Amino acid sequence: MNIKNMLLCSITNYKKWTADIKIYTLFTLILVFNVWNFSGIYEYARIVGYGVSPWIFPHILINPIVMPIYGCFAMLLFSDAPFIDRHMPFLVVRTGRVSWVLGQLLYVLLTSFLYTIINYGITLISFLPYIDFTWDWGKVIRTLAMNPASAHEKGISLTVWIQDSIVTFFSATEATLISLGLFFLVTLFIGIVIFSLNLVIGKTSGIIAAGILVFISYFSIFVGRLTIGLRVYYFSPLSWASLQYIDWHSSGKAPSFRYAIVFLLVSSLLLSIISTISFSKKDINIDEGVE
Repeated sequence: MNIKNMLLCSITNYKKWTADIKIYTLFTLILVFNVWNFSGIYEYARIVGYGVSPWIFPHILINPIVMPIYGCFAMLLFSDAPFIDRHMPFLVVRTGRVSWVLGQLLYVLLTSFLYTIINYGITLISFLPYIDFTWDWGKVIRTLAMNPASAHEKGISLTVWIQDSIVTFFSATEATLISLGLFFLVTLFIGIVIFSLNLVIGKTSGIIAAGILVFISYFSIFVGRLTIGLRVYYFSPLSWASLQYIDWHSSGKAPSFRYAIVFLLVSSLLLSIISTISFSKKDINIDEGVE
């Protein structure tokens, strides 16, 4: 293993972004979706004359319909894993198999972090010029948390639900930092699942597995919660990106914060190790990926 070679393999993937229509499409979709999704709160802020604080991120995944959408965005981001193209065999010869696969995993890690930061930045852009840079939740978020009907009274429909329990239980910065961390880990988990399964099993197996996880995240909120109860969230890793679906009181009825962190980290690490060992023993086939 050579760190310099790992970085070379990782950076090579970023150089492809300039000619990758998928990347432009993805972030355009995220921007358009966020502008639409936040339009209700934007209009409310405009009417009441107060800006929205930069701490709304913890609330974007409360609406059940939104979580699968962000899951699909993450799937699109890593849809071409394990990132094999016609240049890949030459890079493997130059850097070695282990350095190449670790470089790809490093790319997944860094891209998950970058994706999280960009998503947070887009939430701020969506509210310009109605942004109130304060360390508190701010009047708009706090008012909508305590009195959700206040938007309806003004004829505004909200697709982002401001959760009173989050505003009450957490400080604004604490909730946002935790939410960003969970969002990053869930994105990383999706990326590692797609990368590892596509590499070890076959070209589309990772996408199929990620699609199942996206479906489970939607199913668990409705049918799953009604039939199994809160325990269904133990089987829905994507749900842990939202503070709403984690047990903060250690009651055991739903996944705790520690459970979510340990599961996501350990699973991502194990899948990374398996994919590294597997790739070192596979033959390279550019047309089919790997065999």
